[in-house]
Amino acid sequence: MKVYQSNEIKNIAILGSSGAGKTTLAEAMLFESGIIKRRGSIEGKNTVCDYFPVEKEYGYTVFSTVFSVEWQGRKLNFIDCPGSDDFIGAAVSAMNVTDTALMVIDAQYGVEVGTINHFRYTDKFHKPVIFVINQLDHEKADYDNAVAQLIETYGSKVVPVQYPISCGASFNAVVDVLKMEMYRWKPEGGVPEVLPIPEEEKEKAEALHQALVEAAAENDESLMEKFFDQGTLSEEEMREGIHKGLITRGMFPVFCVSAERDMCVRRTLEFLGNVVPFVSEMPKEKTVDGIEVA
Repeated sequence: MKVYQSNEIKNIAILGSSGAGKTTLAEAMLFESGIIKRRGSIEGKNTVCDYFPVEKEYGYTVFSTVFSVEWQGRKLNFIDCPGSDDFIGAAVSAMNVTDTALMVIDAQYGVEVGTINHFRYTDKFHKPVIFVINQLDHEKADYDNAVAQLIETYGSKVVPVQYPISCGASFNAVVDVLKMEMYRWKPEGGVPEVLPIPEEEKEKAEALHQALVEAAAENDESLMEKFFDQGTLSEEEMREGIHKGLITRGMFPVFCVSAERDMCVRRTLEFLGNVVPFVSEMPKEKTVDGIEVA
């Protein structure tokens, strides 16, 4: 078994309202990374994370579950947290031992009470936040409304990295404005087909790409100077700016996913592995007296 160094490990809490699809997303991540060979489901009462009898009976997470995946040579440690307000303590405990929050948003409802409660603690603990809008395949999914609610609630730091071509039963493709590519999936999900951005989507994609470039540049003085000189940044420079913005909570990237259909899960894992901070990069915790904990 490989021994990982601190600059190869990332610790991530999966947060969000009850019913947003956190455990289903965890199941898809385990499947995509090869840890499991068959995805379980809440309805089938056979997911990796919800294994207690009470969780199987009621169909929602009661206890936090720790799981790990290896992705592109890095170890990603996750804690799948309960979304119910009755178990907020589990999410708070998870944030004490993780470095990044993956905040799952239900595309049907946008910002919910559970979202607000969990986000409040990410602010208290100064944790980076990545929003993942899930259930885009649901008939009542509304990506634009979910993003609008996030921006209204958390301000201009909320910056889309992806958007869906369509929502509902027809959901099968997203445009990634960081890589400026379109991903399209077969009905079974998994590995997408990588395509050029369609002509009718180019104007919207370019506008969101430019907004992402500006948001990334704002997090680093040298990148800002380069942006003023050249008017744009390379993909690698954007990654660097987003990385620094996550550490300082200067930006909250937004991703798309359908955990149920296993669509865009691989791309989310890629971003987590390549861009979110390592354990060694995060500020050290301090005691109530302001003394750094070694």
